[in-house]
Amino acid sequence: MSNCVLGSLLRAQPSLVLIANTAPICFMRRTFSSRTNVSSNTSRSKGKAAYVPNTTVEALKEAVKTGRDEALSNRQLFARLHPEQKTIDMLDMYRLGIEKQGKYDRKRWFHYREPEVKLPHLSFFAGAQQTQSFPSETLPEIAFVGRSNVGKSTLVNQLCGSTAARTSNKPGLTQQLNFYTANNDFHLIDMPGYGFAFAKEEAKNSWLSVIESYIHNRRTLQRVMVLLDARHGIKVNDRDLLEVLERTNTKYQFVLTKCDLVYRTHLAKLHLLVSNEASQSRHCVDRVMLVSARDKAGLNSLRKEIVHICNIGEKYLTKEYYKNEHIAGTEYSKQLQLYHDTARSKGGKHQPASKGHKKQSCTL
Repeated sequence: MSNCVLGSLLRAQPSLVLIANTAPICFMRRTFSSRTNVSSNTSRSKGKAAYVPNTTVEALKEAVKTGRDEALSNRQLFARLHPEQKTIDMLDMYRLGIEKQGKYDRKRWFHYREPEVKLPHLSFFAGAQQTQSFPSETLPEIAFVGRSNVGKSTLVNQLCGSTAARTSNKPGLTQQLNFYTANNDFHLIDMPGYGFAFAKEEAKNSWLSVIESYIHNRRTLQRVMVLLDARHGIKVNDRDLLEVLERTNTKYQFVLTKCDLVYRTHLAKLHLLVSNEASQSRHCVDRVMLVSARDKAGLNSLRKEIVHICNIGEKYLTKEYYKNEHIAGTEYSKQLQLYHDTARSKGGKHQPASKGHKKQSCTL
């Protein structure tokens, strides 16, 4: 990757933008309105039909063209999908996803050393199990929502180097809306997960009602971050939530989590499908963020996205930061060029690659 190409990518995508938002409104099929009713609703935008989100499996079947007599499985369709090379290059640069190496592939001796964006530590200041418990609307708010065990609380902690949010491997630990403040600059809201959780049905229905009321009525809510597991993408219960966000004209954005558990090529393909889905919606931001809380990859990009959303970029992204970012990008470009040049000059004499991570199964 040349200096000019890398520079254009960084300028166009400073936040790791990998190209490829009355009565409660309901999104869980067990207790709320059906998909048929949603589809028949008239759009608030003149001349546009109501947007009906696709799951990743549905988007995959639309993206991959097959012959008339071909009957392919989802796995076979996914194998036929071809992501853009620049997306794979960006994943490689930020070390997102597992690098699939052959026996004789060389290990890279260099990495992109992006300067860290440091956000203030979080402190818990309110929890709400009912709408009457919501704190007063004072600062910009970013809400994190997703399926149970998608990594919401862990991500909230990692973003601000904090341990304020309780985490667990057991789905359903978060059972209320938790409000955290970051040095009185902005608030992060950790919402209960939907889908499978170790909790009674009455409790889960109560969470959903509170979430709906918050999304529909909160005036200081700047954006809802919809977290998706990078192994699965958009599933049916995610689609139900997206319908709520669309009908309430709520701006939202996709964040792919657990990117350290899938191969880089798989991640690039999933990013393509989710990006296509985001571009078709009316209220979703088409920048799909990717993070790994375990490896801390992609966290800087999400931090920058948050400070821009809250209009506090000048406080945390100084001229010195952008200068260091430019230096790091230039150095990475030079080392990458040297890597490719030496690979050609040595005529394929490579070092054996390390075993690295063990891939987990991926289902769409």
